[in-house]
Amino acid sequence: MPKASPQPHAPDTAPIPITNFTKDRYVSREWMERERDRLWARTWLVAGMAADVAAPGQYFTFEIGAESILIARGADGVLRAMHNACTHRGTRLVTEPLGTLRKVVCPYHAWAYGLDGELQGVPGAARFSNGIPKRDLALKPVEVAEALGMVFVRLVPAGPTIAEFLAPIAELIAPYRLEAMTVTNDQTVSHTCNWKAILDNFAELYHVPFIHPLHRRMFECAAAPFELFEHGHTAVYVEGGTTDSGFPVPEAPTDLLAMQLQAFGLDPADFKGRVPAIRPALQRAKRKVAEARGIDYSAFSDDQLSDVWQFNLFPNVILSITPESAWLMRSRPDAADPGKSHFDMITLVQFHGTEQDVAKAKGEDGVEAGTHFRLNGPRPADYQRPPRDSFTHEDIIAGRKTMTVTIDEDISLLARVQQGMASSGFEAVWLSDEEARVQHFHDALDAALAGE
Repeated sequence: MPKASPQPHAPDTAPIPITNFTKDRYVSREWMERERDRLWARTWLVAGMAADVAAPGQYFTFEIGAESILIARGADGVLRAMHNACTHRGTRLVTEPLGTLRKVVCPYHAWAYGLDGELQGVPGAARFSNGIPKRDLALKPVEVAEALGMVFVRLVPAGPTIAEFLAPIAELIAPYRLEAMTVTNDQTVSHTCNWKAILDNFAELYHVPFIHPLHRRMFECAAAPFELFEHGHTAVYVEGGTTDSGFPVPEAPTDLLAMQLQAFGLDPADFKGRVPAIRPALQRAKRKVAEARGIDYSAFSDDQLSDVWQFNLFPNVILSITPESAWLMRSRPDAADPGKSHFDMITLVQFHGTEQDVAKAKGEDGVEAGTHFRLNGPRPADYQRPPRDSFTHEDIIAGRKTMTVTIDEDISLLARVQQGMASSGFEAVWLSDEEARVQHFHDALDAALAGE
C-alpha cells in the first residue's frame, strides 16, 4: 500500500513522488473489469447511513457496478447484507432504494425470504424433483459492518477489518457524530464521466479559483493543508470565516461573511478594515452561543468551529463535514461503460434539542433548520426522511436540478474531462505537487489492483 504522510502538508508540497499515469484507467474496459474483480469486490465500501436501518424491518439497497446488495435489519435486531438476487432464477428482488419490509418476496415466482436471508417459502415446492435445500438457497450473504454512522460492506471477506481500515481517520471523524445527524437530502446524478474523474476533482483545490468564485468570499482554499493516510484515505482542512489568500483581502466583509456574522449576533460593520479578525470572532461567538443553548462543543477545537474538514475515504467516498452539517458524496462505476458513473450526495444536518423544543426555537429566530452558517435548532416535528432523487447531469446543466452551486459547477465540467480523455491527443495526466492527494488515491488504486 502507498506510504502515508505523518502530518498535514502545505498545498505546494508533495510528500510522495508525483509519477503520473496514463489515461487507460479512465477509458479502458479492461481496467473496468480489473476494478470490478480486485477493487470493488475486495474493499470496504460505504453502502449507506446506519440511521436508515436503525429499526427492525428497515432496509436499503446499494448498487456498485452490476452488483446489488440488500442491507436490512432483521426482527432479531441484527444487521445483515445479502445479494439482491433471487436464488431461483436470479431476479432482482428489491428495486426501491430504501424502506421497510417484513419479508422479501420475488416478484417473478413469489419465492419468499426473511430479512435474515433464509428461504421461507416456495410455491409448488413439491414439483421440484431436486428438492428445496433451503440452506443452500438462502440469499448469499455479504460481509457488513457499522462504523462512524455509516454502513460498510465487502463482497469478499479478506483483508483488514473495518476498524483497521478506518483506523487512520476514525478518531478525526468521530467527534462530528454522523450517527446523530439527520438526512435532509438524498440525490443521485448519472454522469458521462469515469467514476475516478469525480474522485480526482474532490482530491485537489487547484481548480477552485477558476470554477468556484463563491469560495473566495468565505474560504481559504489556496493555503489549505492536506494529509495522506494509509489505505488510500486523504484529508484537507479548509479554513472558513475568511477569504482566499490567492486574492486581495477585501476592505469589508463579503456578503457570505456578513451572513455568518449576523447569524451569531455580530455586526459586519465592526469588521470594516478588519476582515482577518472575522474567523476568530466567529469561533468565539459560536462557542458562546452553543454554551448558552446547552450544546456541547468541547470535542471541537476553535478551528473546527469555523472550518470545513474533508475526508476522502478510499476508494470512492468524499465526506465534507462541519459540527453542524455534512455532505456524504460517493462516486460509483457504471455497470457496463467506463465512461459513465453515478454520483450520490447525501446531505446531513446536526439538529439539537427535542421535538418539544421546536415551537420555542422557531419563536426565537423564525427558522427550524439551517446549515453551518448557524446553529441548528431541534429537528422539525413533521420530519420525514426524503426519498432519493435521481436525475442526469444534463438536468443540472439545464438548471432543472441542483446539488448546490458548488457541486453543480463541478458536475457541469466533468463531462468535458471525459470527452478530452477520449482524444488521441491526450495520453497521460501531468500532476502538480498541489495534486498529491490525487496521486495518493491512484497509488492506492494501483496497489489494490496488484493485490497488495
